[in-house]
Amino acid sequence: MKKPNFFIIGAPKCGTTALSEYLKTHPNVYLSSPKEPHYFAEAEFNTPNLKTWEQYLKLFEEATDKHLAIGEASVHYLYSSIALQRIYEYNSKAKIIAMFRNPVDLVYSYHSQLVYNYDEDEKDFEKAWSLQKSRQEGFNLPKLAQNPYVFQYKSIGQLGSQVEKLLQIFPSEQVKLILFDDFKSSTATIYRKVLEFLELPDDGRVDFPRINANRKHKIAWLGIITEKTPPSLMKTAAIAKKVLGVESFGLVNKIRQTNREEFKRKPLSSDFRAKLIEEFSTEIDTLSRVLQKDLTHWKI
Repeated sequence: MKKPNFFIIGAPKCGTTALSEYLKTHPNVYLSSPKEPHYFAEAEFNTPNLKTWEQYLKLFEEATDKHLAIGEASVHYLYSSIALQRIYEYNSKAKIIAMFRNPVDLVYSYHSQLVYNYDEDEKDFEKAWSLQKSRQEGFNLPKLAQNPYVFQYKSIGQLGSQVEKLLQIFPSEQVKLILFDDFKSSTATIYRKVLEFLELPDDGRVDFPRINANRKHKIAWLGIITEKTPPSLMKTAAIAKKVLGVESFGLVNKIRQTNREEFKRKPLSSDFRAKLIEEFSTEIDTLSRVLQKDLTHWKI
C-alpha cells in the first residue's frame, strides 16, 4: 500500500487549500480526501473517523505507481505540539511544505473561517480574542465546539516559534517555506518551485483560480445543516451510499455552494490592530530571520 511522502502542514488561511487544489490535478500527485485528516495530531484534535493507522492509510489506498508525490494537507500540524515529531518518526525523509502570512491577518481570517464553519459563535473577533484564557480553561466555549484547542488565536499566530520547531525536527533541505504574499502575487512561479521541490515534472498548468475566499452563508440555518450535519444523518447517508454503490450524492455540496457568498471583512480597529502587531512582533522578527526576508512592513 502506498504511504504519504509529503505533507502541507499549515498555517491556516495561508493558501494551503489553493496549493493543494492545484497540486491534486497533477498526474503524478495523490492527495488525501479529506484534505485535512489531522491524523498525526489526533490526540489534540480528536479526529472521530481516524483512530487507527489502518484507517489513515485507507485514505491513500487508491494511489498508484504513477503517483510520485503522495500527501495530505492538515493545516494544524504546524501548530500542533505533537504532529511534527510523529510525522518524522513515521518518515524521516518526508518533504514538508509550510505557508505563512502576517499573523495579524492570519488570525483575523482564521476567526472568520471558524465563524463560517459554525465552530466559533462569537462573531466579533476582538471579543473572541479576549476569551482565549477562559476557553483554555474550558469556559465560554461555543456550543458546537469539538475542541477548545482551535480557539487559541495567539498560539496559532506564533509562526516564528512554529517554524523554528519545524527546522529543529526536519532538515532544511526537506522543508519548503512559502510566504502567502509571494504565492498570491506570483502563483505560477511558486507552484513550479513546489513541483521542483517535490521532484515532479511541470504539468503546464496556467490557470490558477482564486480558492477559499472569505465567505458567509446566505441562509444561516441551512449553513448549520451543511457544515454541522447531524451524526445520525451522516450514518444514514453512509449506509445509503454503500447500498447504492455510489461514492457521493453531491447534494450537500451543491447546497453548500449555492448558500455561500464572498464578503469583505471590516478592517480591525486601529487600536486593536496595533495591539496585535505588538503581540506578534517577536514572532514576526523570528520568522523574518529564518526566512532571511525583511518583514518589517507587517508591523505597520
